[in-house]
Amino acid sequence: MSKDRELVLVSLLQEATRIANEVDNIGDAGLPVIRAVCSATGWNAGHLCLPDERDRRIFVSTDIWFEDVPGSFDGLRAASQGFRFTYGGGIVGMAARTGRPVWSADVSTDATFIRSRVPGATTGVGAAIALPITGRGVVSAVLEFFTREPGDPDPRLMEIMSDVGMQLGRVTDRMAATQALRFGTERMERILDSCIEAFVAMDEGGMITGWNIAAERVFGLSREEAVGRRLADTIVPPRHREAHHLGVGRFLTTGERHVLDNRIEIDAWHADGYEFPVELAVWAVQDAMQGWSFNAFVHDITNRKRAEEALRAAYEREREAVSRLRELDVVKSDFVATVSHEFRTPLTNVIGHLEVLTSGDAGELNPAQARMLNVIGRNSDRLRALIEDLLTISRIEAGVFDLDLGVTDLTDVLVAAHAAVEPRARRRDHRLELRIAPHLGAVEADPEQLERALVNLLVNGINFTPDGGLIEMTASLDDDHVVIKVRDTGVGIDPAEQGQLFTRFYRGTFAVREAVQGAGLGLAITKTIVEGHGGEIAVQSVLGAGTTFTIRIPRERPLWL
Repeated sequence: MSKDRELVLVSLLQEATRIANEVDNIGDAGLPVIRAVCSATGWNAGHLCLPDERDRRIFVSTDIWFEDVPGSFDGLRAASQGFRFTYGGGIVGMAARTGRPVWSADVSTDATFIRSRVPGATTGVGAAIALPITGRGVVSAVLEFFTREPGDPDPRLMEIMSDVGMQLGRVTDRMAATQALRFGTERMERILDSCIEAFVAMDEGGMITGWNIAAERVFGLSREEAVGRRLADTIVPPRHREAHHLGVGRFLTTGERHVLDNRIEIDAWHADGYEFPVELAVWAVQDAMQGWSFNAFVHDITNRKRAEEALRAAYEREREAVSRLRELDVVKSDFVATVSHEFRTPLTNVIGHLEVLTSGDAGELNPAQARMLNVIGRNSDRLRALIEDLLTISRIEAGVFDLDLGVTDLTDVLVAAHAAVEPRARRRDHRLELRIAPHLGAVEADPEQLERALVNLLVNGINFTPDGGLIEMTASLDDDHVVIKVRDTGVGIDPAEQGQLFTRFYRGTFAVREAVQGAGLGLAITKTIVEGHGGEIAVQSVLGAGTTFTIRIPRERPLWL
């Protein structure tokens, strides 16, 4: 090859490089490069083929053509118009598949030049070369060049042509990078627009550069209205603007950050001229070319704040109500204790005089008088028991109900409780049975209060058992505990009510309906007495089949009580 021709080919490569540096897409580079190649090599025509948009494995002939003599390749241009080259089909498809230039020495006799099948396509056409343009390993275009005379492959020209294709490949690389950047930007914008939180971005000069759909809704400004405005004057309340400027300036000069990378609650400014509460998360990103950018997700928490305020107000009202109820409960307890105490003194006098009358010390009574005094005596005893229960509840609530514990013969307590209720059981024709296991022994207990608890359970069984039923009390040992059971064959307790049995003043449905005597205090007092001994009480009951109360107390009172 002559030195002059080598210089020409090198100049061609330089020109191709210049063109590749100046254009942004292969379509714009096609015609200048084709013209430069034809001028440098003496080839007579050339044109550009691009991938089909729907299937990039198919290349389509474009209308980008150059002819040194216009009209001299009309037959070929007509045959090429809209022609679709499949992957590997024709010299264009072969160049696309292999990524290397393909030379056809004589298109009229070359079977791979498939347009030769079109009449008149090869008239006036000699040799042809298909030059692939490759970017990132993918063929993005194919250039074709033609001569009027056949010619054998020229290795040096093929080499230069390959270098030209590589230079033009830089154009496609930039196109791909630009498209990827555009796609990434569009994708990010779609993601941000789909967010339920407002997204706002600001450059280091304080200008708004990002604004999604949620931001339009939250701040009352469209994207067109917001982008390009000063952020401080747009969404920062006037009273916070100076602090905002100082904070941004301090970060840019010293790197000090108070708000960045934290989620905080702060007030924002609406386009309609009012403040509203938001939750803010801000982060900063530095770009070598554009400097710092500040990005934030903003969540309007107005409704949350209103809900919190409503909850806070409701809590305050609830606390005031509870405080008032406690005051009323104390007043009620004091009233019950006072009234009960005041009742006790005159009632004691009444009972004392009754005892004098019934003993005959005040004179002999006739049968009618004796019966009336017995009725008065029984009701006085009921009233005295009620007053004692009320006073006990008052002491329990005041925290001054103490047990007088000592070594106690449990059998004596059980026998005394049985004897105390025996007359009442006899009046109802009940069978009242007591079964005590041998060698029951002594326990550490308050005998008076423990007897009281057992009497409460026995009376409860008598009151809720139809006449002629069975009330049974048993006691046995279980290791270091004593187990006492009081069983009756009465009406039973509704499962829905069993959880409230030991609540003070609670009276079950049956007691209310049948007007059973009692104030609903006995079981509450019994539970307190049992637990004061370090024990526990449980109930098992079936409607219509009776009830069993089980007391389990330790023989020695635990040290922690």
